[in-house]
Amino acid sequence: MSIKKSGENNPLYGKSHSAETKEFMRQKALGRKYSEETKLLMATKKGFSIDVYEIITPGDVNSEFKFIGNFVSARRVGIFLVISATTVRRYLVSNEIFNNKYKFVRKN
Repeated sequence: MSIKKSGENNPLYGKSHSAETKEFMRQKALGRKYSEETKLLMATKKGFSIDVYEIITPGDVNSEFKFIGNFVSARRVGIFLVISATTVRRYLVSNEIFNNKYKFVRKN
């Protein structure tokens, strides 16, 4: 079906939306509100889960960690720890310990 409507067969082929229509679509998108349940569902579908561990015994090699929880996204971890999701992602990729206290592990 998508092949049938591609290229010149597409109703919008060679056309573009007017500035008025673009602004209308923008305003509709800005006014969209999602429930917490819907946001959680979108995060589970699009994202990946992250386990958060807290360090119990600091040390170089033999550090012990306590499991804090599993979160559906970096944003949820950020909300829980009151930090940005970007910071969570940065420490997740570098595999470093955040604030000498938390370790983030990606779960597939």
